[in-house]
Amino acid sequence: MVADVSSFVYFAPVLVFLAVFGIMVALLHKTKLLWDSLPLNIFVSFVIAAIFITASSATEILLNVVPWFAVLLIALFLIMALVGFIGGKGVEGMMGKGIAWVFIVLLIIVFLISGIKVFSNSLAPYWPSATYDDVSYGDPTLVSLFSWLYSPQVKGFFLLIGVAGLVTWILVKKGGLTNKK
Repeated sequence: MVADVSSFVYFAPVLVFLAVFGIMVALLHKTKLLWDSLPLNIFVSFVIAAIFITASSATEILLNVVPWFAVLLIALFLIMALVGFIGGKGVEGMMGKGIAWVFIVLLIIVFLISGIKVFSNSLAPYWPSATYDDVSYGDPTLVSLFSWLYSPQVKGFFLLIGVAGLVTWILVKKGGLTNKK
């Protein structure tokens, strides 16, 4: 039997407020961004959390990201447990910075996908596949700018610049170009 947790929807704004407030207090206290004043950190965190819950799109992003963040944390914990059970000298090498970077990249991807999902109605006029109905709600100047930006000529230009930059980087890194004067 599946548990009905639909009543949590009523508590979502309160939980979002508490999450943002707690994270901000911890970050401000740890980084000493506002000196070592705990009352000032609490006040600034309260203001940021209050602003955060009044913006519905920010709350939606947090509600989309938190479950995926929990899934990533559980996956990271299970990977660490598996590596710990394996043992040996490979544990330190495997649990180094590589896993941390993979975790950070996955978290950035989750944030990007959540942002696109939440702000899709606002971004729709500016996507390359925008229909007439989408474009009619957008700013005409921005729509024409983005239609130019997505044109094949501009894409080819950026591809050419990217390839030239990559070739230059490879040649300089391998010592293919040296200044012999």
